[in-house]
Formats: sequence, structure tokens, C-alpha cells
Amino acid sequence: MASFAALLAAASLGAMLFFSAVVTPTMFTTLKADAAGLFLRRVFPRYFLVNGALAGIAAALAAAASAATPAILMAVGAVILLASRQFVVPIINEARDAADAGDAAAKKRFDAWHTGSVVANLVEMALLAGAIYLLLA
Repeated sequence: MASFAALLAAASLGAMLFFSAVVTPTMFTTLKADAAGLFLRRVFPRYFLVNGALAGIAAALAAAASAATPAILMAVGAVILLASRQFVVPIINEARDAADAGDAAAKKRFDAWHTGSVVANLVEMALLAGAIYLLLA
């Protein structure tokens, strides 16, 4: 079970890295800003849901294999991802809409929440990497 947990965690980490390093930069150099924004609004809820579910399932498998520390790392990651989907994405979208309508304070709110989201995503990747290492060590 620990190996399967590591496999699911690695799949999630790989998807997150691919999206961050390949999909997003390609999207912003290929699509116009409006199209890129629309694409992100559709993709991010799914991105957070799929990766949160993978981390949650991997955490449960690690716990069943008595790998407590990796299970905790992945469970925390799952909570971060799912909370991002449910709470952070809507706040970012609202702030972006208000900023696009000319609200200068909303632009600052968007920037702060977006930065926090990026940091949370990096933390999630580190949690997954740590859990994978511990599961396979």
C-alpha cells in the first residue's frame, strides 16, 4: 500500500509540476489574456480537486500502511488543495473581476491572494515530495 500511495503522490506532483512549468507558460504565450483567464477559471477548480483527491487517497493508503508521517504530510496537502478550490479560487476570481472593473484595492487583493495561492501550491509540492521520499526510503 505504501508503494501505491507513493505512486499516487508522484502522479499528483508530476501533474502539478507539468501544469506549472509547461501548461501555464505555454498558455500565456499562446492565448490572449482574456482567453487565458477564461481557461484558468475552468481548469483551476478541477486542478485543485483532482490533486486534492489524489493526495487524500494517497494519505489514506499511507495511513493504512502505518506510514504516519507521510500520511500526515499528504493529508495536510489535500486540505490545502481542497481549501484552495473551495475558498481561495472564488476570492481570486472576485478580486480579478473587480480589478478589471477598475477597483485599485481589488488589484492589491488579487495580487496578495494570488501570491498566497502560488506559495500554497509550492508548499503542497514540497509536502508531496517529502512524503514520496519517506514512503520510498
